[in-house]
Amino acid sequence: MDTDREFEHMMMSVRNSSGSITQMVYAANMLQIKLLQFVARLAYKGYLSVKSRDDLAAFAKLSEGKFTIYSIPVSTEHVNDLKQLEALKLELQNVSEKSEKKRIQNDISILKERIDADSPVEQLKGKGLKQCCVLPKVDGESGTIQIAVMNKDDQIFKSWFASHIRVQMAGGKKEITDLKNFTEGNYTIFNLPFEGKELEDACRDFNTLKMNYSILPDLKVGNDNSQIAVANADRNKFEIWIKMYREDMIKQDKQPGNIYEMDNESYMDTAAINEDEYIDNASLEYQKVNSEFKQHEVPGPKVNVMQKDDSEEFARLKKDGNYEMLTINRETLVDNMAFTSVSKKMREKGYFVSRIPGTYGKNEKHLILPAENVFVADEGRTYVGFIPKNKPSMVAENGNVKTASYENIHKQYENVTRNMAYVKNLKPKAPNVNNSKILNPKV
Repeated sequence: MDTDREFEHMMMSVRNSSGSITQMVYAANMLQIKLLQFVARLAYKGYLSVKSRDDLAAFAKLSEGKFTIYSIPVSTEHVNDLKQLEALKLELQNVSEKSEKKRIQNDISILKERIDADSPVEQLKGKGLKQCCVLPKVDGESGTIQIAVMNKDDQIFKSWFASHIRVQMAGGKKEITDLKNFTEGNYTIFNLPFEGKELEDACRDFNTLKMNYSILPDLKVGNDNSQIAVANADRNKFEIWIKMYREDMIKQDKQPGNIYEMDNESYMDTAAINEDEYIDNASLEYQKVNSEFKQHEVPGPKVNVMQKDDSEEFARLKKDGNYEMLTINRETLVDNMAFTSVSKKMREKGYFVSRIPGTYGKNEKHLILPAENVFVADEGRTYVGFIPKNKPSMVAENGNVKTASYENIHKQYENVTRNMAYVKNLKPKAPNVNNSKILNPKV
């Protein structure tokens, strides 16, 4: 089938010179293959150029699949120029007449010159980042582009990204630069579990409380989270507001979202998206094309994607303040759990499934995590999982997959930690695995 040929082309493009498949292909890097497959399908159907497909495949091979995708806010003009460039690439590959080819190539050169003048890629090159890849614009939004950055270049990227965000800053009560100067850098960034109108209502509260703050650019629009920088001198006012917010949510029989402190790097990490998010956020026409191919897919072998706790991805997630680290005992929470048909199905799909501590029998619940967020530790006796603070996680309960808030999940593991405190004191002290700061005053 044509789909099979396209998939084979993609696989061949990530092979090394000896003909063997690189590290990108197996274990923790199956998501990258999914991304390449998606772009290859769009190119095959004529929605994207072959050059865009090959550029991504070449970058994936060069990086061995070890890269992170970031959404970067840019001007509408820059986005439109990139879309036009893609259209010209498509036009070029479909013409054969020499004069027409020459005309299109000339148009591409002129457009590239304009793009380079305002390009994040060119700015990154000036910072010493030599290799990155601008992904095809498929989400239809006007305000961002997606760039794949090698993990080894992450600090170079974030150094540039911090200054880029300041340029794009819209500000709240104060511009972030003004807040910096006013507080001499003494401010703290917090994640708020809402955006849009709820954020506007919150800002009115902040103004009433006469807080010094700045609303930071939303690096992931649509994820129901916003970020705010608050002057440390006004932190007490902010904590009062948090108490008011939680009381109001409880009165409305709503679950208060998680408000937590984050550093600058964790804030920038909110711009990171995985391959599934890139695909899921694509416009409807691209989603439809991908679905057509999926109908003819033959399921491949199950791949264990869990890495060890000395991997690069473990180190990255441990530093990311948007995640909380949980320890999961293999014997009690994995090997001796009561599997349901739902839990088995989720494990077959590649998820890591474990029993939530304190749940047994008819009330047994299972935590479902992406396998790439779970790591093997303690010579296989323990797993370390990371749950997001800024969105719910999946839980299998009573034969159904539901979502549970960060607070409800973390509470179950926190109780276990508390009960184990006495035992831990009798043993040599180990590093604390639950050390992130959470700002959630009790009502």
